[in-house]
Amino acid sequence: MRFFVCAAVVAALSLPCLAQSTPKAEVFGGFSYLNYEVISANLPTGTQTVPSSGLLPTVVQTVNFTPRMNLFGWNGSVTANLLPWFGFTTHFGGDYSNASQSMTSTMTITTGSPCIGNCSITQTYKLVVSDPRIYTFLFGPQFSFPAGKMKLFTHFLAGGMNRGITTTETITSNGSSVPGIAGQPANTDNLFAMAFGGGADYPVHKRLSWRVGADYLTSTGTAQNHARVVTGLVWKLGK
Repeated sequence: MRFFVCAAVVAALSLPCLAQSTPKAEVFGGFSYLNYEVISANLPTGTQTVPSSGLLPTVVQTVNFTPRMNLFGWNGSVTANLLPWFGFTTHFGGDYSNASQSMTSTMTITTGSPCIGNCSITQTYKLVVSDPRIYTFLFGPQFSFPAGKMKLFTHFLAGGMNRGITTTETITSNGSSVPGIAGQPANTDNLFAMAFGGGADYPVHKRLSWRVGADYLTSTGTAQNHARVVTGLVWKLGK
């Protein structure tokens, strides 16, 4: 019990010293890498038998398509330090890629007897996702503490994500394209997003530090699990 009381007294007495060395604000700018789960979609697959009544089966087997892409871009933030160990951060960034990924699945539909003519149809589904661009605007509390020369920090951020992804779906039936099913490009969504993470600042000058940070980024929509790494310079303003 005495140990915790002494520790609390020492911490309280050290706050004025910490406050003198804590900048009023920190401005960060740098590069980012985002491993992004682009989409989560289910494509029909397997073999289905349609009853002679012509009704489609109620259970359809599917295969999940959850591609991930590596995006690169920029990142920035401004942190107002309200206490030596606590601040409020506004965080923004943009990440991009020109890559694409695709998946193809096949479903064979057989008509039950009695059957006249072609009793089996093979449908092929192909979904292509490409050119993702992700913008984030997040804000929330940041907690920091010293570790030798470095300053470690952790934060919880919430806000919005603007996502633009080109998707193209094609369906062929027995080798022929299905009319009216092709190309749904450049859909854009505004989503709710959150980031949990932190990092470390290493001083390189009186008012400059080098930052390395990482976040688990999640959002609403069809893709929800992402990981982001950032690095760059922190400029300290005021004392």
